[in-house]
Formats: sequence, structure tokens, C-alpha cells
Amino acid sequence: MQLNHYQYSELIRWGISIGVPALAGLLGVAIGAWLSGRREKKQRRYAFIEKQLNQFYSPLMGIRSEIRMRSELRVRIQRIADIEWHKLCDKYGDDAIQEDARKHLKNREAKFDKIIEYDNRQLAKELMPAYRQMVKIFRDKMWLADPDTKEHLPKLLEFVEIWERWLAKSLPREVIEALGHEEKDLDTFYAHLQNRLIELRNKIKKARA
Repeated sequence: MQLNHYQYSELIRWGISIGVPALAGLLGVAIGAWLSGRREKKQRRYAFIEKQLNQFYSPLMGIRSEIRMRSELRVRIQRIADIEWHKLCDKYGDDAIQEDARKHLKNREAKFDKIIEYDNRQLAKELMPAYRQMVKIFRDKMWLADPDTKEHLPKLLEFVEIWERWLAKSLPREVIEALGHEEKDLDTFYAHLQNRLIELRNKIKKARA
């Protein structure tokens, strides 16, 4: 049966009336699914950033802050102790041939040596456990570290290993001095941690704004 022009037009209108809403509905579902997927992906991304902050970067910076406080205090005490020791030597040096002056200097020297003894104990009992904890966080939470953060791990391991050998009395002082082993070797790593911590916190703030 052939359709006349009027019937054909009506059929087209009927098809459009049925098809357009259906197509719009399908398109709406597709757009909704896309937006939902995008939102979930964004939420997963920021959830990962929060894990990076809470389980990796913040703990490392917390340990770093503790080590820095103790190290800066140690350096300040050592510097002042050196100044005061030289004052004592200047004061009693000319009288060193007298028994009382020699006894006094010897007694004071023993007291000043206690500073070094304390620093050595602190390294073994407090600082080294802190450094070991940094390495442990790195190993246990490696999946939370950004690629450029992982590049600093070898330097941290080397720094800790040298101190471990020193505490085990398997590394002479002369060798450590020749290696140039100092805490400033980790300054680049610490600066990187600080910058990354700020970047991640800013991303979280932006997401919550």
C-alpha cells in the first residue's frame, strides 16, 4: 500500500515524536553517566592525594621537623661550647703549670666531653630510629610517592647506611670525613618534600573550595 503525501508526513511526525524523546533520553543517560564517571574519577584522584598527604608526605615531614630541631640545637650547643672552652683555656692557659689550674681545666674538659657523649647517644637512640622510620615509610608506602620523589630514595639510603656503619664501629672517622658525610646531603630531598607537601595541600584546598 502506497502512502499519500499527507500520510507520509504524518508518519514522519509520529516517528519524530517517538524518536526524539527516546534519543534525548538516551543522550541524557549517556551524559549523566559521563559526568558521574568524571566526578568519581576526580573523587578517586583527590582521595589518593589525601592518602599521599596523610600516609607519606606529612609523616616524612614530621620526622624531618623533629630531626631538624634536634640537629639545630646540637649545632648551637656545640658552637657555644667551643667558644666557652676557648675562654677557659685563655683564662687558665698562662697558669697551666700550676696544679690547681691544671686540675680545673681537666675537670671542666670532662664536663665539656659530656656534650659529645650525649650527642653520640642521641644519634644512636633517637636520631637513627627517626631516619630508619623515614626509610620504612618510603618502603612501605612507595606506591604513594610521586616519581620525582622516588629519585631521592638512594641518597637517603646511603646517608642512613653510612651512619649505621659508624654506629657499628665498622667505619673510621677519617673515612666519614673523606666521604663528606653531612646532614646537608639531604637538603635537596627535604626541600622537595616541603614543596610537594605544599602543592598537594593546595590541590586539596582547591577541591574543597
